[in-house]
Amino acid sequence: MKKVTILLMLTLISAGIINAQKKPTILFESKVYDFGQIKEEDGKQTARFNFKNIGNDTLKILNVRPSCGCTTSDYTKTPILPGQSGFIDAVYNPQGRPGSFNKIVTVVTNDPENSNVILTIKGNVIPKPKTKADNYPQVIGNLRFRSNHINFNDIKDSEVKTDTIYLYNPSDKKITIFAENLPVFLKIQIAAGGIVINPDQELKIPISYDAKARNDYGYVFDRFELKTDDTDQPVKQMYVSANIIQDFSWMTEKDKINAPKIVFEKTEVVFDTIKSGQSVTVEFPFKNEGKNDLKILKVKSSCGCTATTPEKTILKKGEKSVIKATFNTSGRTGEQQKTITVITNDPEHSMVVLNLKGYVKE
Repeated sequence: MKKVTILLMLTLISAGIINAQKKPTILFESKVYDFGQIKEEDGKQTARFNFKNIGNDTLKILNVRPSCGCTTSDYTKTPILPGQSGFIDAVYNPQGRPGSFNKIVTVVTNDPENSNVILTIKGNVIPKPKTKADNYPQVIGNLRFRSNHINFNDIKDSEVKTDTIYLYNPSDKKITIFAENLPVFLKIQIAAGGIVINPDQELKIPISYDAKARNDYGYVFDRFELKTDDTDQPVKQMYVSANIIQDFSWMTEKDKINAPKIVFEKTEVVFDTIKSGQSVTVEFPFKNEGKNDLKILKVKSSCGCTATTPEKTILKKGEKSVIKATFNTSGRTGEQQKTITVITNDPEHSMVVLNLKGYVKE
């Protein structure tokens, strides 16, 4: 009886050991796929990773997670029996991604030793050659422009800055361009009789911006026209922008010591919760704590907010004034933030941004 009992126990233990050792095991032929050199215009590329279940239990692919810029198009979704094979396909789209890349795909399995397998795809994308249409994306009539907006960025109030209008004629007819009735602060190097751009010709036209003649400060945006004999949209709408800043380079150390100094009591006001449609008015008191006269050159508010220029725009030493701002909340709800930009002749605070914040309920 004792021998039978011992034999039964040994049998049960052996069976338990055998069952405990049953498990799937995933083995990939390779975990890295190198595309090498691929062309951007060739489109999506697929890397196939083959694997085999070398374990003694059923293998399951539970999930496949690609990293950013990579997608999985297909993989073996049915259970893989011992000895059987499967695959993971990883797809990379080179469109708009020139240069080298290295992406990973995480494969989640029921293999206890390889529950998360990292696969890697890599390669180098050769950029698609740019066409003239790519270089001149802005289409106006029969002409193409690199852009119809010329941004001069920061420009000193005493400065004349030059940039270039780039254009291309893809049509089969020559087109004459004229520069007429331009704003006084713009000059375009086109002769009185116009300039001709022939079919399939690229052209560069210099354009100059005179900040002193513009007579403004801060960010300014303007429109002008190029007239042509084009049969389609003969008048080409163009735009220029600039951020006009003051030139303080002339100031000596003595000038800086005697300079005006604007000091606001507060630069931010948070209003109480109000209903949409109501208006809120706030004040920003300030003082000239410098020695020379303080000049308020410009007060500009963001959309939805109006700010008044103070009654006195020139303040002597010690004088005070106030900038009022009104925010109309019609059509607005939720958190609100508006800004008022104040431009002065204080070399240390030539541009001060005031903030108006609050919550608008329905």
